[in-house]
Amino acid sequence: MDFHNFDIGLLVALDALLSEKSVTRAGQRLHLSQPATSIILARLRRYFGNDLLVPVGRKMVLTPLAESLVQPVRDCLVQIQHTVASKAQFNPAISTRRFCLAVSDYVTAILISQALQEAAREAPLTTFELVRLDENIEHKLEKGQVDFIIRPAVHALATHPKEPLFDDTHTCVVWSKNPLVGKRLSRKQFLSLGHVAVHFGHAPAIFEDWFATRYGKIRKIEVVTQDFEPACRLVVGTNRIATIMSRMAQLCAAYLPLRLLPPPFAIPKVTHCLQWHRYQDQDPGTIWLRTLLKREATKLTPMRSHKAEHGRRRRARIFPKQ
Repeated sequence: MDFHNFDIGLLVALDALLSEKSVTRAGQRLHLSQPATSIILARLRRYFGNDLLVPVGRKMVLTPLAESLVQPVRDCLVQIQHTVASKAQFNPAISTRRFCLAVSDYVTAILISQALQEAAREAPLTTFELVRLDENIEHKLEKGQVDFIIRPAVHALATHPKEPLFDDTHTCVVWSKNPLVGKRLSRKQFLSLGHVAVHFGHAPAIFEDWFATRYGKIRKIEVVTQDFEPACRLVVGTNRIATIMSRMAQLCAAYLPLRLLPPPFAIPKVTHCLQWHRYQDQDPGTIWLRTLLKREATKLTPMRSHKAEHGRRRRARIFPKQ
């Protein structure tokens, strides 16, 4: 192939066309008109000696050659992006770099809020964007649109490096004045109550998936919410129950009238891990933030064994030691 007529602009356009499978949508992504995008597609077809995109019915599909280019082109662009963004040295005291982290409300509450306090001291000019864990988050990591994902290790991608940050258990949460629950929770009581379930977008929380896999749909799911903190609020004033991560349950019990109880099932602990793109593995800025997050995670108070608890919790039990 003759590389003299192929530039980074064509590579970006090729990635857009391969991803969108549409001249119109690729043009919108590239901020180009449809005629201009069609001209670029014609150049790419001449270059590769292949149609790349062909009409089938009312849609466009990739040719076999185009299909084979999808991942290599994406990897090439991400590597270029990280190479350009990476500096030989990273000085947190003067860096104006921006980091994007995909995290849940739970991870934000028990780890990120503390970690960013430390980051503000070490890197006062550095900025951070926190985005939700949606169904496109893996694609965003592959495209270099997020720098880090923090989530349960069972969901981690095998194609990118990762490190464990912390473990957690599950706790059942009920309103402190719930008349149907005493100091202990039996399986019969658990199944007789209405449940508040947590789903993160398209995916159920770890407990929801674990329980459904082992016991089927035997619970009465009365409310489905997007986060753990709303789940705690939604049991207040009702006879409902929620099963959430223990650290979040303890945090919410500090300001909500809740009673915390050990689940009547042996639920495996959950390890949350930090994951980043393989091309950022040796990036000094990425290494700095990874080190900071791991250091702050070690300050989290170890989880206690489950006990029936009631009322207000001291924040020191949940938040990292100072």
